[in-house]
Amino acid sequence: MAPTKRKRRGPRVRRPGRPQDLPGREAIVSAARRCLIRLGQARLSTRAVAAEAGVNQSLIYYYFGTKDRLILAVLADMNQELLKRQAEMYRGHEGIADKWAEACRFFEADLRSGWVRLLMEMSALGLSNPAVAAEVRKINAPWRALLEGVARDALEHFGFTTLTAEEVGTYVGCFWRGMELDIMLGVPESEGHHRGSLAAFGRFLSWLEAARNAEPGGSR
Repeated sequence: MAPTKRKRRGPRVRRPGRPQDLPGREAIVSAARRCLIRLGQARLSTRAVAAEAGVNQSLIYYYFGTKDRLILAVLADMNQELLKRQAEMYRGHEGIADKWAEACRFFEADLRSGWVRLLMEMSALGLSNPAVAAEVRKINAPWRALLEGVARDALEHFGFTTLTAEEVGTYVGCFWRGMELDIMLGVPESEGHHRGSLAAFGRFLSWLEAARNAEPGGSR
């Protein structure tokens, strides 16, 4: 009986899915973040990000699909860092005026980092792109909740009963975003009085603190 010939196997076919041995998604997000700070959203290209990360440009589309989704990933990554920082800061300071002063110092750092500009640019893009608008709302929602929590503590601390945390949080949040937009548009301090207004509110909080210590108790 003649021996049976073994069939030759064809080339092994890799199943579709995540490519093997590819740089992580996080490395591309980090590279995009550096490029955004250096170039800004308008001048950013996936080619520049690929060169910064040392990867093939097609890998960016594999992970993110579009440049906008890559930018949103960078924004979400930065957002988590800033939320953590802000929450720790609010827990670490006892005085309300001290918390406000620290938040103002963080704001200057956020301007230098490019975070404020990136958030403003993506918010503007969301006006004509519902998908981007939805992502920006997701990013803003934890900040709104954080502000409401701080406002609730402040109202209780000072004994105010005629205001709600939601009202105060919205007032402060909208003021802050309007100020950021002004600064990004190049409105000078001599015209906008942004930092002067921040300092004035800090003095108001200090005055409230002094009044509370002088006359403990009582509702306003």
